[in-house]
This record gives sequence, C-alpha cells and structure tokens, in this order.
Amino acid sequence: MPPHECSPDAAGDAPPVTGDGGATGWLDPALLGDIDAWDLQRAGDWLRFQARLAGAPGGARRYLRPVTGGGIVAETGGAVLGLFGLGGGRHATTFPGAPAFAHHVVTAPPPDPDEPDRILRNLRETSGESALADALLGARHAGFRALPLIVSGHDMIAPAPVGAAGPDLLAQPLAALADRLDRLAALARALNRPARLLALRVAPGPDQAPGDADAFHRAALAQLDAIAAQLAGRNLGRTRFLAVADCGTWWQHDAAANRAAIEGMHRLILRPGVHQLIVAAPGYMFAQDDLGQPTPQAQAARAAIEAHALDADLARKDWACPLLCLAERHDGVIRATFKTLGPLRIDPADPFDAGPAAGFALAGTGAGIASVTLAPDDPGAVLIRPDGPLLPSPGATELRLDYATGGPPRARHTFAGPGGGFGPACGALRDDWSAPAPDSGTSPGAAGGTLHRWALPASLVIRG
Repeated sequence: MPPHECSPDAAGDAPPVTGDGGATGWLDPALLGDIDAWDLQRAGDWLRFQARLAGAPGGARRYLRPVTGGGIVAETGGAVLGLFGLGGGRHATTFPGAPAFAHHVVTAPPPDPDEPDRILRNLRETSGESALADALLGARHAGFRALPLIVSGHDMIAPAPVGAAGPDLLAQPLAALADRLDRLAALARALNRPARLLALRVAPGPDQAPGDADAFHRAALAQLDAIAAQLAGRNLGRTRFLAVADCGTWWQHDAAANRAAIEGMHRLILRPGVHQLIVAAPGYMFAQDDLGQPTPQAQAARAAIEAHALDADLARKDWACPLLCLAERHDGVIRATFKTLGPLRIDPADPFDAGPAAGFALAGTGAGIASVTLAPDDPGAVLIRPDGPLLPSPGATELRLDYATGGPPRARHTFAGPGGGFGPACGALRDDWSAPAPDSGTSPGAAGGTLHRWALPASLVIRG
C-alpha cells in the first residue's frame, strides 16, 4: 500500500493539524497519519509525541512536528546546528535516499513555487553536507553522546573566470546562504533554542581554470572574506571553513592551470588569512566518475574523514594532513620536510597508483626521480634522490618539487564503470593516523577498509 502522507517517506509534506489552537492534553495519534506513534500532545506550535520511526538511532524516542505541517524532527537538546556548503556543481552532488539519522538531519529551504513555506522538511536525498552530518551523528551515537539537530543545505557558486571571482559573482550564492541562516535562526527560535553554525563546507578558488597561483590564492581569500562578512553579527559562533584540497583533478586537461591550482591551494592552506580553514583531506583519495563527480562510496568516505576532522576541532584537538613546507637539496639529495601530526609513511599498497616515486616529481629540470625514502633522522621528512644532475631545463627559472600534481595515467586512473577511478594527481604519502572506513562496500580512498590522513598536493621551489 502507498505510504501515508505523514509517514516518514513523506514527512516533509505532512499537512497541518486543524482544530482548537489552544488544545492541550492527550490527542489522538491518528492525527499524525499512519506511523507508529503514541502519547501525542500539543505544546504551543508543536506536536510532541513518542514514536518508532525508520532510520537511526532506532528504537522509540520523542519527536516534534510543527502544527502547521512539515517535517518530523527528533526532540534533542542544545543548540540547533547549521551545516551548509558553498561551491561548484561537482560539490553539490546528491544521491537518492534519506540520511540514516533522518529526523536529526533536516533542511529548511525556501519553498518551491506554489508550495507552502514550511519551517523544516525531511530530506529524501543525501548530499555532501547531510552525509557529513550523518557521519558526525553516527560517531556520537556509537559513543553514547548527545545527538543534536542539524540543518543542512548547499548553494552553488556559478562557474566564472578568475577575473569575475569577486562580490558580483558571489552575490547570488551569498543571498541564498543568508536566507538559509535566517531560516536556521527562525527554526531555533521556534524551538526556543540557540542557533549555531557548525561548519561551512567550501570549495575555495575559481571554478574555471586559474591564471596563476597568485590569482587562485587571491580569489580563494576573496571568497572566504565575502562569506565571513555575511556571517558577521549573526551570533552563530566561531566560523569554521571545512575544505578538501581538491584541485588537480579538475584541470587535468590543462597542465598550466593544473599547476596554478595546486600551487594556489597550497598557498591558501599555508596562508589562509584571518580564517579558520580546516583541510580534512586531499581530493585524490576519493574516486570520481568520468564527469568529475564523486561516487556514492567516495561521498561516504569523504564524509567520514571530514567528521573526524570536525570532531577533532570541536574537541579542541589538532587535525592536519601532512603538508610540504620546505624542499632543500644537499649533496645531490632533496630533503622534503612536512608539517605533520605523526610520523610519515610511504604506503606500500599504493592504493591510488601513484607509482614508484610515491607521487613526487621534479619540475624545471630534465632529471627524474631514482628513489623516495623516509628520512632516518626526521619522522616528518622524505629524501628524494634524482636520477641525474639537477640542471635547469631550457627556459626554466626555478627548480620545483611537486607532490600529487599529476603525471602519466596509470592502471587505476580510469573513470569507466560504476566504481569510478582516481586521477593521476595523487600520492602514496600519509601519516600514521587511521580509522575504520564507512561500511558501504569498497570505499575508494580506504585502502584495506581503512581511512588514512594522506599528504596534501603541493609544489615548492627547491632551495640550496
């Protein structure tokens, strides 16, 4: 039989309850429709009841639904949290199916034409933001911690060249974000609770190929500045920008733009201005299809590691993927020093098919790489031995050490088939942190069913 209009499959379209607006005491649970509910009461503008509904965390608990109709939410404590995203189209990918914590992860979008304006709706699809919210709640549930109410949503920044990456380009997505923030605050007021912004997922930098690294860095900082200005004065707590170092795979067709993106993102991570930028992972650890879109398993893997990064920040703990900070040569050997929270590892499994150089490459010279080894005297350094003299190539003005900036395609760098593939801009260097991967089949980026903190793409001038 088809689901009732108030069942969890259609909770976002639940109709209003008519009758005495001042009614109190026991109400017939049949008012909620064909769901397993009991102990229905009216509390102001809300219907409060116990029910056994589909989805996590399972079992019976207390729920709320607006009297005027709309979604069903779990009754929770603390602030109502916002988890929103701003970025290009490939970061707005959604997949069918509601979040696992379907009544803890909701949305408060503007209404569609000819639709009533509900204060909240339940989700019927999973986006990157709702997947992250799900991952956070799953970890908290496993640890018997409080499960907050999280409002998620994503707004697109339209593609445009670097020269247009200013206030005019951001006007429409920032207006959409402002509306989401207003609706978050309205929902929190209706629940008599404070509103807080948990994090804002961003894809910094221009969506079209950048002119050079400086242009990329300036465009990314301008975006973060404009977003921060929109958030100022809203009393939503500290602004956390959450990002993935995802640039090289997007411009693989253009070697110069690819390098500018890698170098520009590297500069942004090193110099994010006044902003708190949490870089959860490199984009190369997540599989994608031939259009550059993440696979469902990759979305789950990304959400899982973003949840670890965000949860670490919430607990005032450090989170950092290994980041190249210095490249210097001495006696024919290049020493690459990384900022890292744990000792470096060159993964022998090479899950992304980075090749024998582990993702390192030399630029501005005809020399290649003979070997890559861990430094015996520094757990945060790598030794790269060239296969010949480091002589500048004709026209080269500097010698550079690259990591995960690209190379010739190898066996796993094909995007055909439902499992997608990995781009050639990848590496095999990580630290010693690990965590179980999501239980969603073979998760790309989770070698052996394990998540790792892989080194971020980078390019530096070789000193010495």
